[in-house]
Amino acid sequence: MTSLLNEMVDREQITRFPETNYRTLQASSYNRESVSPDKPGWFADSDGIGFIRTEENNGRKEWVIMEDDGPGVITKIWAVCFYYGLDNTTGANINFYLDGATTPTISTNFFKLVKGEDFVKAPFADESTRAGNLYFPIPYAKSCKITMDNKAFYNIINYRKYPEGTKVKTFTMQEFNEILNLRDEIGTILNDKPKGTGQLISVSKKLKKKDALHLPLKDGAVITQLEIKLQNTENLPQTLRSVVLRAEFDGKETIWAPVGDFFSNVGKIQPYDMWERSVKEDGTMICRWMMPFRDDANLYLENYSDIGVEATMRVTTDEYEWDDSAMHFYATWRMDDPTPTFPLYDWNFLEAEGQGVIVGDEWAVLNPIEGWWGEGDEKIYVDGDFEEKFPSHFGTGTEDYYGWAGGKVPTPADQFSKPFLGNIIVANPNSKGYNVCARTRVLDAIPFQERIKFDVESSCGKRSKSHFLQYAQTTFWYAKPGVEHNRNPLPKRAAANLPQIEDLQQLIDKASREQYVVEDALEAEILPIAAKSEGVKENFAEIPQWGELSNGAMKSLWFETKGDFAEIKITEQFEKAEIAFSATLGRSCGSFNIYVNGALVTTQSFYSNHAGITTPYVDLGENEPINNAFVIRFEYLGSGDQGESVKGKQALGLDFFKVKSNFLKRE
Repeated sequence: MTSLLNEMVDREQITRFPETNYRTLQASSYNRESVSPDKPGWFADSDGIGFIRTEENNGRKEWVIMEDDGPGVITKIWAVCFYYGLDNTTGANINFYLDGATTPTISTNFFKLVKGEDFVKAPFADESTRAGNLYFPIPYAKSCKITMDNKAFYNIINYRKYPEGTKVKTFTMQEFNEILNLRDEIGTILNDKPKGTGQLISVSKKLKKKDALHLPLKDGAVITQLEIKLQNTENLPQTLRSVVLRAEFDGKETIWAPVGDFFSNVGKIQPYDMWERSVKEDGTMICRWMMPFRDDANLYLENYSDIGVEATMRVTTDEYEWDDSAMHFYATWRMDDPTPTFPLYDWNFLEAEGQGVIVGDEWAVLNPIEGWWGEGDEKIYVDGDFEEKFPSHFGTGTEDYYGWAGGKVPTPADQFSKPFLGNIIVANPNSKGYNVCARTRVLDAIPFQERIKFDVESSCGKRSKSHFLQYAQTTFWYAKPGVEHNRNPLPKRAAANLPQIEDLQQLIDKASREQYVVEDALEAEILPIAAKSEGVKENFAEIPQWGELSNGAMKSLWFETKGDFAEIKITEQFEKAEIAFSATLGRSCGSFNIYVNGALVTTQSFYSNHAGITTPYVDLGENEPINNAFVIRFEYLGSGDQGESVKGKQALGLDFFKVKSNFLKRE
C-alpha cells in the first residue's frame, strides 16, 4: 500500500516505462452477448447484469464480478449508486477474498465503499454523479476474488496483473490503519495539486492568422508545468479550437491538439480542477503532466483562424535524468465529420505501435437534441488481445468510463471535477450542445509493450441514420522513442468554424427526407418464402427494434415448435459468393440453425435483453450456388433459458441479405 500510494502522486514515475512490467486489465458487468467484433451482439446494450458466475460462500449465494490469480492490485472500482431502479440507493454488499481466504478481508456496502462513506474516505473514494469511484489501492500477493451478495449490477474494476514472482504485500485492515499519516499526506497532495518546480520561462505574443508563438528549450530537462492563457479575442470559442498547441521533443512531434480540446474546454472557458490539468476562472489553463526530453524541445501556439488573440505561454523546467525507461509525452487529437448514430460502430481514439502508457483522455460531443448522447462502451486492445480478438477492457457505457452514471438526462448540475475524473461541461438544456468528459490514469494507467487500440462505441440514446453527433477527442499518453501512431495533425479541422447545433440540424433535416437503405442490400421483406412449416406465421406480432431498418421494413416470421423452418431463396446466382444478413435482436427472438443449400453453416441466437439490430451482420461465409440459387433455411431451436414468447411464439425478423461475388465486377 505504501509504495502504491506514493506512486499515485509521483509525477516523474509515470514518465518512465514501468519496470515491474505489469498488465492493466479490467473486469466489468458488460453484456456477455458481446463475444466477437465479427459476430452479432458486439454492440449489445444492457451492460449492467454481466458477471463471471454465482457460487455459495459461507452459506450464501454470491455473484463473482472479478477474479485474478495474483500477484496484483485493484487500482480503481466504479459503481452506479442506484440498484435496479433510481429509488434503491442501498444496493448490495461487496466482498474481497484475498489470497484464497474463505472469509472476506473487506465486506461492506458497495455504494458506501465507492462513495467514500466507509473506511476509505475522499479523495481515495468519492461520489460523483449517481455513482462512486474507489481509487485506494488494494494489493494481493496470490489471488483476488470480488463478489456481490446480490445479483450483479453496473460495475467496472481496473486492476494490475504483475508477473509471477513479483513481491506484493497483501492488503490488511491492520496496515491500512497503521499508515494513517501517509494516507493523509497523499490525500492532501491529491486535493491541493502539485506546482511545477524549477526555472520559469514566460513568453507572450499577439497572434494573427497563421502566426505562431515559439518557445525553444535546450540541454535536456523536463517540463514540470505548462500554462496557457488566451485573451483579448473577439470569438473565444473559435479561438479555443483554432489555436493549436504543438510540441516537438528531440525532433519528434508528439503534441498536436487545439488548446481548448487539450484542456477540456470546448466552446467556452469552464473552470475545473483535476490532478494533471486545471482551468481557472480567469481562463488560465494549467497542465501538470511532466514532459521530459533528452536534448531539446520546441513548443508552439499556432493560430489557424482569422481572429487575433493575445497568447501567453509559461513553462517551468527542471532537471531530469534521461535513461532507457524515459518516455516522451503525447497528446493526439481526432475530429471527423458528424457521425450518424446508426449503424453502430467502434470510434477509434488511438492506435499505436511500440512501447508506451495511456495516461488519460477527453471526449467532446456536440449533441443537437435534449437527450442522452453517450451509450457506447470502451473497448481497449493491448498486445495479446489482438490475437484473442477481444479487448482486455470492455466497459458498460460512456458515462461509466468517465466515472459517473446515467439514469437521467444530464444537466449542468451533473458537472464535477475530481482528481482523476471530470464531467467538465454538460450542455444546457439537458445536454443539448457541447458536452466534455475527461479521465486521468495513474495507478490504472495502461502500458503496452507492442501495440494498443483504444475504441469507444459510437452509440447514443437515439439510433437513427438521421440523427448526428459531432465528436472531437484527445488522448494523452507517454511513449518511448520509435513509437508510431495513427493520429496526424488536422489543421483544416482546427481552422474550420467551430461546429454548432445548426450545422448538425441541416444534416438531420436532409437525412430525414431520405429513406435509410443499405447499399447493395437484398431487402428481406420483398424476398419470397420458398418453403415453410405450417406453423410458421408472417407478421404475427410486432418485433421491437432499436435502430433503423433498411428500406424501413423487414420480414417478420414467427415460430412455435422446435424443428419448424422457413426458407428464403435468392436466385440469379451464378458463382460462389459471400453471404451475410441483418436481423433484429430482442427478448422475443428465438434461436436457429441456419443452412445454406442444405449445409449447416451456423447456429445463432437472436435473443437480447435490449431490442436492436445485428451489428455486425451474421456472416454465412462463402457458398456455392445450386441451380443458380442460394436457399437459406432457418430451423427453429427454441427460446433458450431467457427467451420470452408472444402467445407461445418466437420471432425471426430479417432486415436484408448481402451477397458479394465477382460476377458483376469482371471485365
